[in-house]
Amino acid sequence: MKKEPVFVALGNQKGGVGKSTLTILLASYFHYVKGLNVLVVDCDYPQHSVRDIRDWDVKTVEKDGALQQRLVSQFGDSGRKAYTVLTAKPEEAKRAAYGFIDRSGLCYDVIFTDLPGTVNATGVFSSIVNMDRLIVPVTQNRMVMQSSMSFVLAVRELLGRNQEFPLRDVRLLWNCMDRRASKELYNAYSEILGHLKIPVFKTVLPKAERFNKGICRDGRVFRSTLFAPSQSLLKDSNIDLLADEILETLNLERQ
Repeated sequence: MKKEPVFVALGNQKGGVGKSTLTILLASYFHYVKGLNVLVVDCDYPQHSVRDIRDWDVKTVEKDGALQQRLVSQFGDSGRKAYTVLTAKPEEAKRAAYGFIDRSGLCYDVIFTDLPGTVNATGVFSSIVNMDRLIVPVTQNRMVMQSSMSFVLAVRELLGRNQEFPLRDVRLLWNCMDRRASKELYNAYSEILGHLKIPVFKTVLPKAERFNKGICRDGRVFRSTLFAPSQSLLKDSNIDLLADEILETLNLERQ
């Protein structure tokens, strides 16, 4: 009997909070570094950012012999092929994932779903409540925080009315934190989130240019669907710390 994968969605009703980038970084870290079997379902219609970055990664590797050799070496060292990126409408995310699993005959540990940046898109709420876990990236911006809290409270209210939904954990993640900026807003909203009993990851991700980088000219890699992030760029990004916290908090290793 195949074990059930854990469905982890990254979503928010506010765009521009880094959902797609985090989906790629976490999927690649879990798959290529932690050795978990990962599948990604890109539901962020119409841009499908994760799929587009996969296409860009493939075209980049096809033009560079050194990257091709690196990909071969990565496969030889770990035995891990690139994870699959599917595209689907939000309401069809789980059906698309299970359909692929049935066709491929493969087992997966975690399935990441990148959702649209608005809950007004058809099927977003029905997709969210049928996930197992929801990660809500937020930034130190008053409009983002007000919108994000309303979003989380609406999801929580919906779950309270129907205990049969699979979603069991909704957790905020502070992203793009500028170390030079005042923490006044962060501290104020941390207190509010604590009062509302909205869980928040302890790991905070910094604001850094590397989060916008894919495969660099010098061969280093950060945001890529084909490669593990380079150690030099991974350092101080806190992606490794976040991945460990997710494994611990969401019990992915024990599923």
